[in-house]
Amino acid sequence: MTDLNELIAAYVAGQPTSRVRVDGLLRHVTAADPTLVGDPTARARLATVLTHLAEAGAVVLPKARSGWDDRTKPPLPLWVGKPTKTRPTRVTPTPRVWPQPLEAAAAIATRPDEHQLLDKIAKWLQNNPGAEPVPLEERSLEIFDDEKALGVEMTKRLFTTGTLTLELLACYPTPIPFPSQHIHGTGPTKLLVAENNATFHSLLQAARQLDPDVRPDLHIGWGCGNQFPTSITAVPLLDPAPTALYYVGDLDVAGLRIAVNAAATANAHRLPPLQPAVALYDWLLAHGAPRLDKSNIGVTDPSPLVAWIPEKLRETIADLVRKRQRIPQEALGLRVLRDNPDLLLRGVEAADDVRAGRHLPVPIVVDGAQSATAHR
Repeated sequence: MTDLNELIAAYVAGQPTSRVRVDGLLRHVTAADPTLVGDPTARARLATVLTHLAEAGAVVLPKARSGWDDRTKPPLPLWVGKPTKTRPTRVTPTPRVWPQPLEAAAAIATRPDEHQLLDKIAKWLQNNPGAEPVPLEERSLEIFDDEKALGVEMTKRLFTTGTLTLELLACYPTPIPFPSQHIHGTGPTKLLVAENNATFHSLLQAARQLDPDVRPDLHIGWGCGNQFPTSITAVPLLDPAPTALYYVGDLDVAGLRIAVNAAATANAHRLPPLQPAVALYDWLLAHGAPRLDKSNIGVTDPSPLVAWIPEKLRETIADLVRKRQRIPQEALGLRVLRDNPDLLLRGVEAADDVRAGRHLPVPIVVDGAQSATAHR
C-alpha cells in the first residue's frame, strides 16, 4: 500500500490543474502496476489509499454526493483536489517610537529587514552622538558587522528616497585616487590631467626638463579614461593642494564627455573649476590629423559637449563632432612637447591668458644642463 500511496500522491502533485480526474489517475496507476488489472481487491485498495491521503492532507475528496461514483462498492471519487496552500502569515512590526532622524525612513519602512536595519542604526545613533565622519566601509563594519553591507543598502529605497543618508551615519565613500606626480616649481600649485596614459608620461617627462626656477609648481595626473569623472573627487588628497585644475583629452565624443562630466563633479564637490588646457587643445586642432570617431554613435547636437570649451575653439570642435571625426591626444607627443616647452606651460594658464598671448622666456633643462630659452 505504501508504493500505491506514493504513486498516487506523486501523480496528483504533478498535474497542472487543481482538480485531478480519477479516471486518468486509474489509468496511470494500472499502467504503472499491471497487477491491479483484474484484481478484485483493487477498487478497495484504491479507496483506502485515497482515504489515507485525504487524512494526511495530500488530497481533497469531494464533499457533494455528485462527486462520487457509487455504482460499485466501495464508491470512488470522480475527482480529487489538491490541498490549498496556506499563505504565510505576514508579520506586522510592533509599533515603536523612532529617533527623530529616522522618522521619515520609518514612515515608509514596511518590511522586517527594513525595520531591522533601522533598529541597528537607531542603536548606533544613541551610542555615538556627534560621531566623526569616517570612510563608508569602516562605518558599515561598525554598525552592521559587515564592511560591504552599507554599500548594498545604499541601493535600496530607504537610501534612494533620501530618508536615510550617509551624512546621518557620519561616513563618506572614499574616492579612488588617480595616478599623479608632483613636479616642484614656482607659484601656486596647479594640476594638469591627461585622459590617456601615454600623454601623462610625455607631459611628465617634458615638465621635468623645464627649469624648476621658472616652471609652475605642478601635479601631472593620469585620469584613467572614463574613471576621471569619479576619481576627480580625490583632488583634495593631493599635497600640496592645487589651486587650479586643467585637463586635456582626446578630441572626440568620448573624450569630451569625460571632460564635461568631470567638470560637473568638480563643481558639485566644490573643487577648483576644471578648465581645458586651451593651448594643448589649440595645438591638436592645428596639427592633429582627424580620423573616424567610433565613439560617436549618433551625436547630432554637440552643444553640451563643447560648452566646456572656450568660445574661440568651440565651433571648430563642434564641427569635428558633426563630421564624426576625432583627433587623439597622442598626436601631442613627447617630441612635440620637447620642441615646444612653452606649450606645456601655456597649457596650465587660464583661457584669458592664453588668448592674450602673454609670453615669458622659459629656460629648458636637458640632462641637468640649462639650454637656450624658449618664449611663452
